[in-house]
Amino acid sequence: MHFSIPDSQQFHDDNGISYTGYNIHIDGVFHCTARYKQLLSLHEQLQAQNPYIKLPQFPPKKLFLTSSQLEERRILLEKYMQLVGQNPLFTSSDLLVTFLFSAQQETHCVRMHEVEIEISLMNGYRIPLCVSSTDSSNTILDIACNHLHVPKELVKYFALYLFNWSCAKDGQPALKKLEEYESPYISQKYVRPEDKIVLRKSYWDPCYDVNLMIDRMSLDLLYLQTIEDLDLGWITADPQTKEILASYEAKKQKKEYMELAKTLRHYGRIPAGEAVTESVNVGGTGAGPDATCRVRVSLASKELTLLSLTQPAREQRYKVTRMRCWRIITLHSIERSQTPNGHGALLEDSNKNFELSFEYLISKDNLKWITLRTEHATFISVCLQSIVDELMCQKSGAGPASPRCSKRGSLTYLRRDGSSQLITPSSSSDTLSSTNGDSHNSGSSRELFSVQKLTENFATVSFRSGRECVENNAFEAIGDEEL
Repeated sequence: MHFSIPDSQQFHDDNGISYTGYNIHIDGVFHCTARYKQLLSLHEQLQAQNPYIKLPQFPPKKLFLTSSQLEERRILLEKYMQLVGQNPLFTSSDLLVTFLFSAQQETHCVRMHEVEIEISLMNGYRIPLCVSSTDSSNTILDIACNHLHVPKELVKYFALYLFNWSCAKDGQPALKKLEEYESPYISQKYVRPEDKIVLRKSYWDPCYDVNLMIDRMSLDLLYLQTIEDLDLGWITADPQTKEILASYEAKKQKKEYMELAKTLRHYGRIPAGEAVTESVNVGGTGAGPDATCRVRVSLASKELTLLSLTQPAREQRYKVTRMRCWRIITLHSIERSQTPNGHGALLEDSNKNFELSFEYLISKDNLKWITLRTEHATFISVCLQSIVDELMCQKSGAGPASPRCSKRGSLTYLRRDGSSQLITPSSSSDTLSSTNGDSHNSGSSRELFSVQKLTENFATVSFRSGRECVENNAFEAIGDEEL
């Protein structure tokens, strides 16, 4: 998890007393707002559950904070959450998952009630489901796969995503995986209402396709996704290959279609928007920077690809296993122009406000930093991390992990008003126990968490507090035999 707390808000309780709420973003997307005392309660419970492990230092208690002290607390809380997010022991903890799930529910004032949501397949076919407003991503994934008669042992190869077709057609990041610590209903309705919830495969390496192609329904899902990816331009093919694929599609020869599609150069890639970079020769002879150029970024199994927009047909590929580490930094503050409605608009060069850099093994004993200036730096980092996680699972002989059946553990959840509730695995799906519907003002907070606000107030993006970079555990050195 990549945590950030770019800003805070002032609230008033029922007695008119003011308090500060800290806006928590996970993987670059707003998730919830929490008070200092709520995060302190989480810290104390994590420490009690792990008495022999030293947790990151939690910001000390202080009374009557000034504006500068509140800003200092925000930065310290952000660093604390980033350290927690880098420890697999804590990120896999039911305590943290339950806290994040409950905080999302409280932030958007959503109570447990029956709702109808639509799960879309990649061809646009919509599956209406009747679920609870507080059902988890894993629960709804199971319900959707059961509705489609996907075998239980194959559910682990799929996941639910928030998907934006407009961004997908423009080559921008269009996917956001729905994680176990969030409710798809809340995330789609209140955070990204313009997106659809879609069912897609959840892995990078095409080798897992074989496991799905032996089952009729799983093959159908894979087949429909591949057709749409080709239509969107995510997968490219020459005219002759497209004719053959069209022939297979007309005859409903799905396996033949998939076997041919898997041979295409960009099969399985995910677009990650545009960036500004310096092209680098990654041959074994060394590296020499060329002129700065604009590129289109994409990721696929085991590699990141840069397609030049200034030099057509020039494509640079970087193997993930040769990235020793990567980092994200923030550049100058974004310049803003005033729009007629009074809101500041991002200028065209806003993509230069973030840099993602990775240290790449060009040749034996020759490491070089490659830098991308892009507003999608966090998305690229999240994708790189998921590719590395999959590679590490493969190295250990394991395949994709099955979603956990029960994602919530016992937690004493402290609400913003100071009241608390014990949440246990046997509790109902509603972590905050209410049969009411959504609060009438729950949607009004949506505008407060726009991407513009996040970009404007991002002070730091440090995925390893105390360290400069995210280390790549899948990094492989180049041996003499490879040169």
